[in-house]
Amino acid sequence: MKHERKQKSSLKNSASGAKTAYRHFGLRNDPFTTLSLQGHELDYFVGRSALIDRLLSAMFSVSNIGVAGEPGVGKSSLLQLLESRVPRDFYSVSIGVPLDDASYFLSELLREMLVSIPPVPGLNFKEIGRRLEKEGPTKNAVFSIIRSITSRLKKPLLVFVDDLEKIKGDRVQHLTRSERTLQLLEELKSMLELPNVGFIIALQEEFYSKVSQVVKEGAEPTVLGLFKHVVLVEKLNPMQLKEVLQVRLERAGFKGDWEEFLEPEALTLALSLASGNPRRFLYLLSEGMYRGFQRKGKRVEYQDLFEAVNEHLKLDLVCKKLLYFLAKSGRAVASNSDLQAFMGLDMISISRRLEILSKNHLAEMVDVADGAKVYALPGTREIITGTKSRPLAPMTHTTMGEKIYTLLGGEEP
Repeated sequence: MKHERKQKSSLKNSASGAKTAYRHFGLRNDPFTTLSLQGHELDYFVGRSALIDRLLSAMFSVSNIGVAGEPGVGKSSLLQLLESRVPRDFYSVSIGVPLDDASYFLSELLREMLVSIPPVPGLNFKEIGRRLEKEGPTKNAVFSIIRSITSRLKKPLLVFVDDLEKIKGDRVQHLTRSERTLQLLEELKSMLELPNVGFIIALQEEFYSKVSQVVKEGAEPTVLGLFKHVVLVEKLNPMQLKEVLQVRLERAGFKGDWEEFLEPEALTLALSLASGNPRRFLYLLSEGMYRGFQRKGKRVEYQDLFEAVNEHLKLDLVCKKLLYFLAKSGRAVASNSDLQAFMGLDMISISRRLEILSKNHLAEMVDVADGAKVYALPGTREIITGTKSRPLAPMTHTTMGEKIYTLLGGEEP
């Protein structure tokens, strides 16, 4: 069984396995790649137009900008788009800095500058490059070269810095990753103060409030005061995530509507568990697509998404059925007699399953009605905004007078 699971995983991660999965659904490429957007994909952006306009305006003033947000909200893609909009009146370079090492930061920056910027009078770029690779000059020496280059530039330089959120914390010194990032920025303070150079830096989410507070207080003597602009890349709402799905399916060659590709209950589950995070949303859809392909289904269904989520949780079939009920009907109350009849369980058993779903962050208590806990999928209030509430489960009668409970518009999974 363990060997079989490894085989499935390796097939999915192989290029041929991924191609087979999306081609099975009539797609010419993978619509759910979670890599940062490249130039030909920049029209995938949804719901960011006001933020992009604000950033462009700040960027062209050649001041330092902090682009903060949780991992997966699209900071890297946003930096890609901003760099694609840099006019000829500016030079631009882009680097990734996943290490809390100032020497590494400066060396990466200098390498990119030597490649992306035309040679300047008085400096031999080839000789500088040779020294950088063979001799490994000191941090101060590298900074001195960068300063010499920027002082001779005829146009302003914009530097895009990504991957700082990958910096790890220091358990020995009991420092968080944001504290380690701050230490790095403090070491690079002189570089951030270079004239005619603007840095656009992706930061951890917590820096948004920290930088904002420093700016409001009149730029205290700290490196955070060097960020004249800081923006928060917020999560997307459910309608925007649906638009992301539709746009990506269209770009991948899908001819129909998203409902022909994805069962509505599967989308509801993905939206809920993604909690507005685009990367997480795309990951869930990618996993669901692969399992739908393995099942040889005509579209990605709820059970495909559930299996992707349940790979490590190992929930039982009753939890699966109850989670589907939440995705279909919106709310669940253990004391509701209709729900008990549908599930074939008593109130205590249903309550226990709801608690299990809650502990695994697959459900949350949203209300208390007449002393009974009301559960829903996480974020369901946002997902079903504007829709009328639906009854828990419709009931039909057989000729023998028995009550039969079914989910709205479908069969039980």
